[in-house]
Amino acid sequence: MPAILLVLLSSLSICCGIIRAGEVLLVIACPPFPVQATNECLALFDSVREQHRQLKLAEIFPSDYVLKVHVMHERFNYWTLLHALPHLRGQSRLLDERTEWIIWCQHNTHVSSVRGLLEQLRHQDPGELSFYGHALYDSEATIIHHFSNYKDPQWFPYPMLSAGVIFTGGLLRRLAELVAVNAQNSSLHSDFSIDASHELARFIYDNVSPTSGSVDPGMSRKIVLKSASYICPTAESVHIPEAPSIVPRCMLHAKPEEPFAGLSSSFGSRKEGCLDTTGSHIYFAIKTCAKFHKERITIIERTWATDARNRRYYSDVADVGIPTISTGIPNVQTGHCAKTMAILQLSLKDISEQMDIRWLMLVDDDTLLSVPRVSALLSCHNHTELVYLGQRYGYRLHAPDGFNYHTGGAGILLSLPLVRLIVERCSCPSASAPDDMILGYCLHALGVSAVPAAGMYQARPQDYARELLQLQPPVSFHKFWNTEPEHTYRRWRERTTRNEVSPHCIWLSDIPGAGA
Repeated sequence: MPAILLVLLSSLSICCGIIRAGEVLLVIACPPFPVQATNECLALFDSVREQHRQLKLAEIFPSDYVLKVHVMHERFNYWTLLHALPHLRGQSRLLDERTEWIIWCQHNTHVSSVRGLLEQLRHQDPGELSFYGHALYDSEATIIHHFSNYKDPQWFPYPMLSAGVIFTGGLLRRLAELVAVNAQNSSLHSDFSIDASHELARFIYDNVSPTSGSVDPGMSRKIVLKSASYICPTAESVHIPEAPSIVPRCMLHAKPEEPFAGLSSSFGSRKEGCLDTTGSHIYFAIKTCAKFHKERITIIERTWATDARNRRYYSDVADVGIPTISTGIPNVQTGHCAKTMAILQLSLKDISEQMDIRWLMLVDDDTLLSVPRVSALLSCHNHTELVYLGQRYGYRLHAPDGFNYHTGGAGILLSLPLVRLIVERCSCPSASAPDDMILGYCLHALGVSAVPAAGMYQARPQDYARELLQLQPPVSFHKFWNTEPEHTYRRWRERTTRNEVSPHCIWLSDIPGAGA
C-alpha cells in the first residue's frame, strides 16, 4: 500500500499584526494528473497571490487577521474532502484554533475577486457551524446517492465542489475530529465513495448538530448547506450604475472542464501535442448475455455503434446473427469477474490481428457513449504508458486496505500495454466477484492509478444535476431502465452554438478527425 502523503507545493502567509487572532485559510485541492490540472492549480495560486498584493486586508478584517493560501496535492484518497480532513488538522497543522474561515477550491475553481469574497465573509458569522456554496439538488432519487431522501429527494442541497465551498473553522474542526483515523466513531464511514459532494453534505447532516444557542425554537437541529449567491456554477457579471465597467457578481465559480483539453499525458511526460486518435484506434469490448441480445444490442447498433468500427460483443453464448463471441463463462446475476477477464484475454488475441489498435474500452451492453468524445479524450493521453481511465469510485478509503477503481457502467478505458499487464498479473477470487472492483484492486496493488475522466457517467442524465452536465460535457451514460435510450442519445448529440447556455450539452459528434 503506497504511503498516504500530503504535499504542500506552495504557501502564502501574510500577517498584518503581531498577534494572530484570526485566520482565513484558502486551500486548493490539486489532483496529480493530468499535468494541465496541476498547471491550473498553480495559476489559481498565482492569481490569488496577485490579488492579495493589491489588497489591504486591514480594510476588511481587524489588523490581527492572516490570510493563508495552500496548494495541496491529492494523494490516493484526498479527492474526497472528508478523507483529507485528518491531514489538514493533523500532520500538516493547516487547520488550527485560529482558523475562522476555510475556502475550499479545486483545480477548476476560479476566484474572481479575493476582496469581494472577504467582504462577503465579513458579514457572516464565523461562530456558526455552517458551510456555504452553490446548492445542487437531485430531481429524483438516484442510485449514485444511495437513494438518499427517496421520499422527497429534491429538498436536500449539496455543494458544487468545483465552484468552491466555504466552511466555518468550527465546522471543519468538528468534521476533522469525527473522521480522525483513531476516532471511536469510525464506523460512521461509508465503505463506498461515489459522489464526494453529496456524501460530504450527508455526513454533516447526519453527524453534526449546531450549538443549542444557534437554533431557533421549533427548527430541526440539523446542518444543511447554505446557498451563497456569490458562489456560482459559471462566471456571472453585473452592471453597477455608478461604476463605468462590468464587475463580477460571483466571487467563486467553476471553470468548464473539457475531458479532452490539454496537451500532456496523464502521468506528466510532456508530449509535442495531442496524438490524433480516432474511433479506429479503439477496440470496444462490449459485455452482454443471451437474454439481452435483442433488447440491448439493437439499441447500441442504432446509436453509437456506427462510429465504433472495432466493436465486439462478448456473451455467454455465440450468436451468429449479431454476431456475439462466447467467453465460455456462464452468465451470473452479479459480479462477472471471470467473464471480464476472459473478455480481456479474447480481445488481446483478436487485437493481434488488427491494425493500429491503441486502446481498449470495456463497455456494458446498456452504456451509451460518444465515440468522437472518447477519441478526443484519449488523444491527450499516452497510449504507450499504463493508463487507466474512467469514472472513479473509492472503496474503504479511510482504511489501510482501501483503493480507488473505475466503475464499469460508465466504461473503462485501458491502454493496450495495461491490458497485457492485467491479463498477465490479475485474477479473480471468484467467478462472480465484482469485475470493476477487482480490476481496480489489482491495478492499485500494481501501482497503477485510477485516473478520473470528466464526463464519464455511471448513471442516466436525470441522475445528475444539470449544472454538472453543463460543466463536464458527457462522454458516456449508463442504464436503459425507466428511460428511452435512443431519445437520450439523440438529445445529448444536439448541436448548440458555443455561446449558448443549454442543458443539452453537445456530444461533439462533429469534432474534426474524431470519428471512426
